[in-house]
Amino acid sequence: MTLQLTKEERAMADGARGPGVRRAMEILVKFAEAVGAERLVRVASAHTMPKEPPELLHELTEGVADLGAPTTLHPCMAAFSPVNWRAMGLPAEFGEAELERHQERLQDYRRCGFLQTFTCLPMLVGNLPRKGECVSWIGSGAQLLVNSIVGARCNRDGTVMTLAAAITGRAPLYGMFLDENRRGEVLVRFEGVDVGELTPAQLGAVGYHVGAIAGSRNVVMEGVPADIDLDRLKLLLAPLPVSGAVCLCHVVGVTPEAPTLEAALGGREPQETVVVRPEDIRRSLAAFVGDGSAKADLAIFGCPHCTVHEVKTLAGLLSGRRLASGKRLWIGMPRQFHPLVTDMGYAAPIEAAGGVFASSCMATIPDAPLPEGVRVVATNSFKAAHYIVRLTKGRVKVLLEDMDRCVDAVCGARQGGAA
Repeated sequence: MTLQLTKEERAMADGARGPGVRRAMEILVKFAEAVGAERLVRVASAHTMPKEPPELLHELTEGVADLGAPTTLHPCMAAFSPVNWRAMGLPAEFGEAELERHQERLQDYRRCGFLQTFTCLPMLVGNLPRKGECVSWIGSGAQLLVNSIVGARCNRDGTVMTLAAAITGRAPLYGMFLDENRRGEVLVRFEGVDVGELTPAQLGAVGYHVGAIAGSRNVVMEGVPADIDLDRLKLLLAPLPVSGAVCLCHVVGVTPEAPTLEAALGGREPQETVVVRPEDIRRSLAAFVGDGSAKADLAIFGCPHCTVHEVKTLAGLLSGRRLASGKRLWIGMPRQFHPLVTDMGYAAPIEAAGGVFASSCMATIPDAPLPEGVRVVATNSFKAAHYIVRLTKGRVKVLLEDMDRCVDAVCGARQGGAA
């Protein structure tokens, strides 16, 4: 199959818009040919990973004054927060080296107009495509959620692909961009489980269980309340590409493409039907149990990044409390939210307790040197729990609980002496 380029795309490939665009087009053309795409399509937006080697970023942005599509930036990886890494307790040698590379990249980001959002949920900070629009986003969680909640179309693009798409405003027409690849394949139903009554941790357990069964197939969930809010929907869906490689989950009555079960399945029978029962939820939760003491050295929230409502909840839990001696608490959140939660009075009790806001990726903590003494991490995120356990090969244990239990795991007694 021969790739067809438009006159404008051919000019870009021939260097008419500079060496950076030419190199980006070269990458896109080779990838498009490898996946059998007939043509490229315009993308409504891009979302890129600020982790590429500075030399590669400079090469691909050489001569680029304006990006081909509005582009937001993913969080910095390895739990590195450019502003608060010292307060997080990261080692100085590691943090200073990361900061130097980060500042080098910023020169190109600012020159080209990348939006310095540093969040894994770009739809929270203005990168909000419409139903049916094609986007090129990095991050398995963002890719799944933009497909499943917003109804835009996103493939499982990698770092170099999203960067090339940002520069050119193009991506190969294949995969999840095509109608025939978006039909549901694995149908999920519930037996003895009221999804509306599940706790946040139990919602994550459902997603983790289903993802392991579905693999890379599209999921359809029937029985989720149509009025489920974003926070709960995020916790339910985010584990799907962690235990599996799911890129699209049709939540019947919620996902724009899935007003009915028939629409979600595209008029076909499912390849497989999975029935989720209470014992499946218990089994997923039991996979992460800490060291059995219900105590932790570090609590983390924000994988995916916290919404303002979640920060409000955390502020209420920490009001009048302080972290126990030697304990830490990190909150992953879009950096633009900090002035907002400060103005609303939510940041004060969290920071007074010893919590630190970070615009970094909470899922890749094990790639960073953890603060000294961290052996057990408490979190309400199956995504973070999965990576911590596997990337540390079990050296760091995980206590997976709802937010209130995680707070208890790192806090001392309440004021007045109550536990």
